[in-house]
Amino acid sequence: MHRIILIALLIAVVGSVGDRPATAADTIDTLAAQMADAGNTGRNEEGLKIARRLEELVRRQQGTNNMNFAGVLHNEGMFLHNLGHYQEAADRLNTALTIKLRFHDAASILRTSNILINSLMMLERRADALTVARQALAIGTSAFGPDDARLAGALESMGGIAKTQENYREAQDYFERALAIKQHSPLVSPPEVAMALDDLGDLYGLQGRFDDGEKLLKQGLALLEQAYGRQAAGAPNYLNILNDLGNLYNDAGRLPEAEATLRKAYALGRDRVGDGDPNVSSMLGNLANVLNKQSRYAEAEALFNQVLLAREKTFGPNHPAVVYALNNLANNYADQGRDADALPLQQRVLAIQEKIAGPDSPDVARVLVAIASTYKETGRAAEATPLYEKALRIFSGKLGSDSTFTADTLAAIGRQQLDAGQFEAAGQNFARALAIQEKAFGNDHANLLPTLRGQALLALRTKNYADARSVLGRALAIAQSKLGADHLTTSATLINLSDVSAGETKWPEALAELRQAAGPLASRAGTGEAAGLLADLDVRLIRAIWTVSGGKPDAQGINEAFASAQRLHETRAASAVALMSSRFAAGSDAVASAVRRQQDLKASLESLDKRITAELGAPDGKRNDSLIANLRNESDGVRKSLGEISARIARDFPAYAELSSPAPLSVAQAQALLKPDEAQLLFVALSDRSFVFAVTREAAAMQEIPLSARDLTDRVAALRKGLFNGTSDVVPFDLDASYQLYAALFTPVAGIIAAKPKLLIVPTGALTSLPFQVLVTRKPDAGASQADRYRSAAWLIRDKAIDVLPSVSSLRALRLYAKVSRASKPFIGFGNPVLQLDGGKTKVSRNVDPYSTYYKGTAVDIDTLRKGLAPLPETAGELLAVAHQLGAADGDVRLGADATVTNVKLAQLDQYRVVDFATHGLVAGEVRGLSEPALVLTLPAHPTADDDGLLTSSRVARLTLDADWAVLSACNTAAGDQPGAEGLSGLARAFFYAGARALLVSHWPVESDAAVKLTTGAFSELAEHPEIGRAEALRRSMLALIANPSDPRNAEPAVWAPFVLVGEGG
Repeated sequence: MHRIILIALLIAVVGSVGDRPATAADTIDTLAAQMADAGNTGRNEEGLKIARRLEELVRRQQGTNNMNFAGVLHNEGMFLHNLGHYQEAADRLNTALTIKLRFHDAASILRTSNILINSLMMLERRADALTVARQALAIGTSAFGPDDARLAGALESMGGIAKTQENYREAQDYFERALAIKQHSPLVSPPEVAMALDDLGDLYGLQGRFDDGEKLLKQGLALLEQAYGRQAAGAPNYLNILNDLGNLYNDAGRLPEAEATLRKAYALGRDRVGDGDPNVSSMLGNLANVLNKQSRYAEAEALFNQVLLAREKTFGPNHPAVVYALNNLANNYADQGRDADALPLQQRVLAIQEKIAGPDSPDVARVLVAIASTYKETGRAAEATPLYEKALRIFSGKLGSDSTFTADTLAAIGRQQLDAGQFEAAGQNFARALAIQEKAFGNDHANLLPTLRGQALLALRTKNYADARSVLGRALAIAQSKLGADHLTTSATLINLSDVSAGETKWPEALAELRQAAGPLASRAGTGEAAGLLADLDVRLIRAIWTVSGGKPDAQGINEAFASAQRLHETRAASAVALMSSRFAAGSDAVASAVRRQQDLKASLESLDKRITAELGAPDGKRNDSLIANLRNESDGVRKSLGEISARIARDFPAYAELSSPAPLSVAQAQALLKPDEAQLLFVALSDRSFVFAVTREAAAMQEIPLSARDLTDRVAALRKGLFNGTSDVVPFDLDASYQLYAALFTPVAGIIAAKPKLLIVPTGALTSLPFQVLVTRKPDAGASQADRYRSAAWLIRDKAIDVLPSVSSLRALRLYAKVSRASKPFIGFGNPVLQLDGGKTKVSRNVDPYSTYYKGTAVDIDTLRKGLAPLPETAGELLAVAHQLGAADGDVRLGADATVTNVKLAQLDQYRVVDFATHGLVAGEVRGLSEPALVLTLPAHPTADDDGLLTSSRVARLTLDADWAVLSACNTAAGDQPGAEGLSGLARAFFYAGARALLVSHWPVESDAAVKLTTGAFSELAEHPEIGRAEALRRSMLALIANPSDPRNAEPAVWAPFVLVGEGG
C-alpha cells in the first residue's frame, strides 16, 4: 500500500543561509514555513508548488552543490511521492542523495534514502531499492551504532524489501529490530512507534500469525488514540494500521470483521482527505476484495470501478498504481464468468507492465499467463499457446530454468497440449515441471499435486491405467498426509482414481472411491469450489451404482442414486437462484441475519482451505506446522458453525431453505409427500445415457434410458420445430418422433406409473423445454389425415394430469408450508411492455437468446434487450379478455408504459387470486455466470438500480403474493433451436417463496385466443370442481380445446399444448 511520508522540516536545513540579503532570507524562511505547514496537514499539491518555488530561489541564491539545495529536492521528492508521481520523486530524491553523500551528513542521508526506497519500490525497482537500503544501513550503523533510533527507517526499508520478496523470516528480524529501537528511544514520536507496530503486525498476518498480528495492530491503534484522543483518526499512520487490520482479518477468513474494519477505515479516510487520495482508494479496493471473496460480485465490481477511476484521475491511465486496480477488476469479471470483459483489462495491464518493466520482465510474463488462461477458458486455445510459450521464455531467462514459475508455466502448457491431443509433448512438459518442483519442494509436497494430476489425466486419456493409478496413488498419499482427508483436493484425487478403476472395469473399487470422496464434498455443498466437484462425483456415482448392480439396484442403491440425481439437478440450476441469497442477505429481518451468517461462514471456509493449501506450499524449512494446525482447527470450527446455522435455517426458515439450497430427499421422504394417485418422475441426462427415477407411495425404481443428453437435445429440438420456431414457416408436428421419445422416456417405468393418473415430473436439461403432454403414448395411425391424426392422437394428457416441479424437494415446501388463499380480488395482469424506443418499428425475431445474453455480469444490458426482443401487442387483448371473463376491473390490467417493475412492486399483489404476466420470460439457455432468470417489463429510458425493466427472480422472491395461479403466458423455453430452460427452476422457486401456489408457464408465445381459452378454462374447472386440483383442471381445459370445432387448428399441439403447470397441481 502507498504510504504517506511525513514532512522532514526544511526549516532546520535552510534556517541559516549565510551572508544573503535580509529580504531574500525572509523569503526563504517564509516559503519553508509554508511548505512545512502544507506537509504536516497533508496538503501535498500545495506543498509541491511551494517547494518548486523554493527550489528556484535556492538555486539562484546558493547554487546546487550544497545541503540546502539537497534539502529542497528532498522535500520536493517527498511531495511527489505522496502524490503518486514516483518516477519524478525518485529522480529528485536520487539527486538529493548524491549531494548529501558528498557532505557525509549521515542523518540526512538516512532520511532521503528512506523516501527514495519507497518510491523505487512503488516503481518495482527492487534491486535499486535494495542497493540504497543497504548503503543507508551501513552508513547509519557506522555513524550512530547499531541501536540508534535514526537507523529505524533503514531497518524498516530492509524489512519491507524482504517482505515483498516473501522472505518473511528476514523481514521479521529487521522489523523487530526497528520496533525495539523505537520503543526504547524517548525521542521517537507515537506515530513512528505505531508505524513500526504496523509493519511487524502486518507481517505476522502474512505469516499466518493472526493473533500476534492483531495484537500488535490494535496496540498501534491504541497508542495513537491515547496520544491524539478524539483526533486519532487524523494521526499519521492511524488509517494505514486500520487498513492493515482489515486485511489481516480478510487473510484469517474473518470476513465480517474484515468488512466492518475496512468500511470504517475507508469512511474515515474519505471524510478526512477525500475519495481521490491513493491510500483511501487502496482501502476501498481492499474492501472490494472482501466483498468479492464473499461472492458479492456486483457490489465488489462497483467498488473496483470506483478505485480504478480514482487511480486514473490521480495518476493517469498508465501508472503502476493503475495496474493493481485493473487486475482486481479483471479478476472480478473472471469470477463472474465474464471472460470477454476481463480480457481487455488484462491486455491493458500487459501494455502498462511492458512499458514500466520492459517486455521481458517476469511481471509481464505473469500477465501473459493470465491472458493465456482467459483465452483457454473462452475456447481460443490457439491464441493461448504462444503466450504461454513467451512467458516460459521470460521466466527461464530471467528467473532460471529451474524456477518454480518456469515449472508452473510448463505444467500450464502441458494441460493445453493435453486438451489438444498432443499427448507426447504434454508428457514431456509435465515431466520437466515435476522435476523442477521436486527439486524445489521435495518429493511429497502439496505443490506437486496439480502437475501430478496433469500426468494422471494424460495417462487416463491414453488408457494407460497402470501409470494413472501409480501417479494418482502418489497424489492421494500426498493429499491425505499434507492437506488432510477432508480437503477438496483429496476428494478430487479420489474421483480421478475412480475413473481409473472404471476404465479397468473395476466398478466396485470405483464405487468405493466415490463414496470415500463424497463425505467432504457433501459437507461443503453450496460452496463454490465444492459444487463443481460434487457434480463430477454425482455423475460418476449414478453410473457406478447402476453398473455394480447389473442394472438392478437394490433399495439402498436407488436411495443413494436418487440423492445424487437431485444434487446434480440442483447443481445445474444453482446459479439461477444464487443472487437471491445475496439479495436476502441485504435485508434487515431475521432471515437476512441468518443468511448473512451462513454466507460469511461459507466464504470463510473456502478462504481457510485456500490458506491451508498456501501454507502447505511453503518450501522445506519455512513451513509453519503450528500455524497449519491452528488453521485446520479453525476450519473445523467454521465447518461446525456452518452446519449449525444451516440446520437453523432449515428448521426456522424452511421456505427460504427450499428457495435457496434444497437438500435432497430420501426415497421414503418423497413417498410420504405423494398422494395415492400420484407418481413422481425425476430425469437426469448424462453424456452417454440418461436415467429416470420413478417414485410412488408404494414403490421406487431406477431405470436407464438409452439416450444421451445430446440425443435428448436433438429430439426435443426436432419436436419443437412443429410447435414453435419463431418464423412464419409452419412445420407439421412429428407424431412418430413424439411416440418414439415417449417410449424411450416412459416405457422403462411403465409398470410403476400405469395406475397413477397424476404425474409429477422433475425434468432436466433439454426436457425443461418439453411440454410432456405432447408426447404420444401409442403409435400414430399412419393412414389418417394430418388433422385427424392430431385430433385422435393418444396424447399423454388424455390419460395423465401433468405437474412439473423445479426439484424433488419443492413438493415438500409446496405441501407442508402452503396456505389457503384469502385474496379477495380475482385478477391482475401486466403485459404489452414498451421494449423499443422507436415504438416497435424495428423488426425483431420472435426467438429469444439464452437469458445470460441479456446481462453483463449482474447488470442488465438494456440495448441488447431492446434489439433482441419482439413487441407483444397481442398480449393486451389477451389480458383484457381474461380479466373480463374473471370479472376483474379494467384498472387491474396494466399495459404498456404502466407495465413496469415499479408498478409491480407497488401493487398490492396479495389481494389477487390470479397474477398474470403476459410478457417475455428470460429463462431459456444454460445457467451461466451471475445472470438471473427474469420477466421483461417496460424498459425504462433511464434504468435505475430499482427499475431496469427486469422482474428478476430475486425481485420476485421479495414480492408478497397470495395467488392460486401465477401465469407467465409469453415465455419461450428454448433459445433459438436449442432447448433447455434451467432458469425456469429459479424463477418458479421465487414465485413459490413469494406466495404463489402454482405457475402456468408457456413454452412458446401463445396465440391470444388459445391463451384465453386455456387459462380461463382451467380457472373455471378448478372453481367448479375444487377437489380435482390444478393439474387436472389444466388437463380438462386442454382436452376441451382439442375437441373444440370452432377452429380446425385447435387440435394442433402448437395451439393447445403451450402451457405447463409448475408447482402444486394436486
